[in-house]
Amino acid sequence: FQLIKMTQELFFEVRRQKIHVYLDADETQTVMDLKTMVSGITEESINDMELWKLDEEGRKTQVLHDTATLAECGYTSSNAKAQSPASLGYRLVSVDDQLEIIDVSTPPPIPDTMRQEAAPQD
Repeated sequence: FQLIKMTQELFFEVRRQKIHVYLDADETQTVMDLKTMVSGITEESINDMELWKLDEEGRKTQVLHDTATLAECGYTSSNAKAQSPASLGYRLVSVDDQLEIIDVSTPPPIPDTMRQEAAPQD
């Protein structure tokens, strides 16, 4: 009899300026693994990259260390879901003085004609 531990799949939005990269990874993968994925997409050097944990307003809170697993960084299947990925910022040490994230777009308000109306009460 062998006990098998299932790993949780985590989802991330990694952002820098107007670049938004969506990634999925297992909780046992490391920050370096995420940097490798971002580097493969952006063609930026892994050694020049810092990944930062972001708060709800998109402000950086702490730099993530390369050898830490995603679980050790506090990411779980409840705070890094497909429908609401965890936000990370990345900064290029040789280029950026600070982490800068620019929103790509802001959705317009829902028109009145598309809002659901409350069902009439009898």
